[in-house]
Amino acid sequence: LTPQPGALVHCKTFTTCSRAPTALRLAFRAVATVPRSPPVTHAVRSTGSPTATSRLSLSNNKHHRTSSSGTNHRFLPSSSSASRAHTRAASATMSTEASNVDGTPADVFLEDLRSDESMAWVTAENARALASIVGPGKPEDDPMYGRLRAIYDDKKKIPGIRLRGDFVYNFWQDEDHVKGIWRRTSMEDFKREEPEWETVLDVDALAKDEGKSWVWKGPNFLDYGPGQEKRKDRCVIKLSDGGTDACSVREFDVVTKAFIAPEDGGFALPESKNNFSWVDRDTVWVGFDFGEGTMSPSGYPLTVREWKRGTKLEDSAEIWRGEPTDVVASGMAYWDKSTYYKVWYRAATFYDTVHFAEHKGEMVKVDIPTDFSFGTYSDHVVIHCKSDWEVAGQTFVSGTVVVHPQDTFLAGSRDQFTVLYTPKDDRCTYGGSSETKDYMLIHTLENMVTVVYVWKYDPSNDVKFTLVKTFTAENCQSFSASGVDSALSNDLFVTTDGFLNPVTLSTATAPDLEVSTLLKTNTQWFDPAGMSVSLQEATSDDGTKVPYFLIKGTGVEEGGKPVPTVLYGYGGVLISMTPG
Repeated sequence: LTPQPGALVHCKTFTTCSRAPTALRLAFRAVATVPRSPPVTHAVRSTGSPTATSRLSLSNNKHHRTSSSGTNHRFLPSSSSASRAHTRAASATMSTEASNVDGTPADVFLEDLRSDESMAWVTAENARALASIVGPGKPEDDPMYGRLRAIYDDKKKIPGIRLRGDFVYNFWQDEDHVKGIWRRTSMEDFKREEPEWETVLDVDALAKDEGKSWVWKGPNFLDYGPGQEKRKDRCVIKLSDGGTDACSVREFDVVTKAFIAPEDGGFALPESKNNFSWVDRDTVWVGFDFGEGTMSPSGYPLTVREWKRGTKLEDSAEIWRGEPTDVVASGMAYWDKSTYYKVWYRAATFYDTVHFAEHKGEMVKVDIPTDFSFGTYSDHVVIHCKSDWEVAGQTFVSGTVVVHPQDTFLAGSRDQFTVLYTPKDDRCTYGGSSETKDYMLIHTLENMVTVVYVWKYDPSNDVKFTLVKTFTAENCQSFSASGVDSALSNDLFVTTDGFLNPVTLSTATAPDLEVSTLLKTNTQWFDPAGMSVSLQEATSDDGTKVPYFLIKGTGVEEGGKPVPTVLYGYGGVLISMTPG
């Protein structure tokens, strides 16, 4: 790779890690400015394929692709969930060469996270790390420390919000709220430059009162279903003491802004690795350590129990169980517009997930390859093919996204597929989807350019899904759009980001993604005047075309001479680097 003189280069490979030659697993982003002293340093890291850019998280009983705002399309847990469990398990089993006389690792004391010995070890390791980074001085002595601290503590940064009923909620941390506050305001007030936030829960105060080092893990709201979409009065809040995987789960009333104590009928799970899903206001599904055989070798729940309000947790009835060798097994119940789903899954390995769903009162297996993603949109199942799939005389290539009426699909039919996306070539990849009341948005990355396919859903038509618009992001910028309230409107939150532009948050209305109203902009921390960004391409030794972003500093063109260049890339867990 020979970048142009004075450039910032951001390169991506487009083949999967498992198939790519070692040389192609390396990508670069190079940064250059007009020559100055000291010379610009170089940093190179490898990158993986962008084939799994969607991020999965659990919110309101549904797994979905997430962004800084809005509600997105739901995908049920797949290999990503198991991979995270695998990473944690691998970290937990790392050993050292040293060992105790009884054969246990010398650092086995670290299993007790808060023991005096563990804390002493942490203090010593922190001091050693800081000494290697900043030498004998303090981090605060470096001018860069103050600049970075100002960015991190900037009160002008765009809050990540979710609309719940009549309020937008945000979890906020800064120098005054180290553990954070969960707060809310109205949508109209949020649009103002300085919204008036109402604190719902102060985690710093709660931690002090309860003598815990609480770390916020988020809320899970009860969805009352059709006709009551705006009723958002109950949720459970997950908190972790010290930030571990083990969380406590406590029911919370957002009207009174108070926890509901177990003695008053509130749902609560002790600190543990657990799963929780609302079924209705007085019924939940839980995964918990109920004793022998109920937890996986990786330490995650293997059973699902149905727990009724007012009864003891230990008296809850088991309704589902995975295999003893699974990484994790769980279940969830949720409304997707007017359709109610009950689904279960078991992660057989880190990369293979088996799904089940209720059909006409019976649990049936979702008959798709175990490396596929499985989700729902209204009364359709949504399937992301992670490998080629031959089914019912059709062939869907890897990367294809299809939908099928859920009722007939779960009954065994495979003759009503609609293809929402097929990669044009190996430089195109599916990046997740989002939704509004009447539209489904397919986000893709095509030769490092974000392209969004907007499909209109009309249950009254014979053809349920119709492609009505294709939106292409411009100027080497990242772009995402997600529903403000996907049950009730077609309004969207639109987020953009770029190498030379700060993050922006706007509103739009599907399907017209190109028409937006600016709401918020992050602080511009440098002057981009005279700088430029372009998408370039290099050819590797084996002929593979490798795209990269070229960012030129002010004065580079006029100088006409080679300048210091920083190459930068990333490679890990199949996450692509996009402009920003």
